[in-house]
Amino acid sequence: MRQLAVHPNRWIRRSVARAPRLPADVAARLGRDEDRVVRLFLTESCADAPAETLLDVWSWWPGSFSFPGRPRNHPNFPRDGLRRHAHDPRPRFRLLALDDPAAPTALAVLLAADPDPAVRARAAEDPRLPSATVLALLDDPDLTVRQVAARHPALPAATLAALLRDPATAEDAARNPAVPLLVALRMAAC
Repeated sequence: MRQLAVHPNRWIRRSVARAPRLPADVAARLGRDEDRVVRLFLTESCADAPAETLLDVWSWWPGSFSFPGRPRNHPNFPRDGLRRHAHDPRPRFRLLALDDPAAPTALAVLLAADPDPAVRARAAEDPRLPSATVLALLDDPDLTVRQVAARHPALPAATLAALLRDPATAEDAARNPAVPLLVALRMAAC
């Protein structure tokens, strides 16, 4: 594998990058490969992909149907320190800030007011978000943000009940984990 990882033919390096496990030095070498596809295949297939490669590929790869969630759901994806991206000019990186386990509630509130709807939607699903902010997101101009906010467990019971009664919001509100079991069973029986 070490010899193949430095082979001049990129197709061979791409094949090596598809290996499920690689020695650390081989994974590091492929993680710095000049060919983006080699780095992409490494993040999709290899359990040993380096954290810095995963973050780099995240910056330009939106994901695929074959490997949903990669590279962000890769076990080696860096989590600590991601809150430093909260003010990054790239919305894609601001999305990551809430994945930091040390991200405070204030950061979720800040990102709930982000100009980018994808960042607001990510904030709307954050469990640290206070109910007042979730309520405000129910009036967001973006439909996806409103749908995600309707599923947030911090919604007050009266608001959740009103959303369940409204045909325009009932489907998303029914996915809210705060819906009491008896109510969910009654809705399912209808």
